[in-house]
Amino acid sequence: MARELTKPNKFGGGALVTSGVLFVVLAFLDFRAGPPPSNGTEILLWRDSQALVLDFVSEFLFFATVLLVPGTIAWYQSLVDVDRTKAAAGCGIIAATIPVMAVMLIIHGRLVYPIYGMRVDTPEAAALVVMVFYGGLHAIYLLLAVATILLSLAMKRGAYPKWIAYLGFATAALDIVGSYPWAIGPVLTLVCELSFAGWFVAVGSQLFRMRGSTA
Repeated sequence: MARELTKPNKFGGGALVTSGVLFVVLAFLDFRAGPPPSNGTEILLWRDSQALVLDFVSEFLFFATVLLVPGTIAWYQSLVDVDRTKAAAGCGIIAATIPVMAVMLIIHGRLVYPIYGMRVDTPEAAALVVMVFYGGLHAIYLLLAVATILLSLAMKRGAYPKWIAYLGFATAALDIVGSYPWAIGPVLTLVCELSFAGWFVAVGSQLFRMRGSTA
């Protein structure tokens, strides 16, 4: 008899937890570095004074982004039989943000790392990199807020504990608030980023613990 595996992928759940932990580290690194100045010359000075912290931000963001791939696949598998439409839409939005994150990572790297001896070294270029990077993060947070709402609605139908669904709704609201770091300040930005990361840890932990069934 054919046996169809329906359990969520434990590797995906573990990957989502690890990604969330890396985003926690990133939140504290961002807080340590502080917000970028609004002047190109000052951005260059900020970059040089926080060089080590920004190096770690770039590296951790790479691994956190890559780990979202198996995590998102496992997430979809856990919800597809509960609410296929919301699972596909929510996980599809997350999947769409992953390459955008990769592009933002490349842009951030140009502020930090030299390529063939070339590096951002003019105020105009530094200001452009910062505007594009944080503008991209703004769009990512808004997209993830929509995805979080859709997935939380699907989770309320019984695939996950209710508290994870309600945590998702709170996280979506904080994602929207956190998409405006220049308006809310570093402390509230840290709270929003920790909520975002904690949501991934909570969902990934539940995914890892889920028992599968075969038919």
